[in-house]
Amino acid sequence: MHLLTQELDDACAALARILLAGTQGASQDILETLTHRLAQEATQHAEYVELLGRDPNMVTRAVIYLSDTHAHPELGSDTGWFRPMLACLLELAAPSLALSGTGARFLIDVEEGVAQSIADNAGAR
Repeated sequence: MHLLTQELDDACAALARILLAGTQGASQDILETLTHRLAQEATQHAEYVELLGRDPNMVTRAVIYLSDTHAHPELGSDTGWFRPMLACLLELAAPSLALSGTGARFLIDVEEGVAQSIADNAGAR
């Protein structure tokens, strides 16, 4: 599968609009610059996900998830949070690291939370 770049760009633009919603008079140039920064980061993650043999478009879905759950105007144009949060989500969805037994127990918590979210959003599939 290949990355649907336009969809990723659209997701990053939507995220940028949320982040800049609290900025009075944010210009189109600022929006485009922020979108580009987010898309660059996301594309790097998509390339890695693809190397793992997984669908790189999960990155787009992860960006949308971050828009829904963690993005807010108070963050403004600061994107320092984006890379580690995206990496964390993608590690859960496309594991690349071995876990200790103790660390793996957290995945049971994640599994329960994911099941709850899926049940709450049954129409999303």
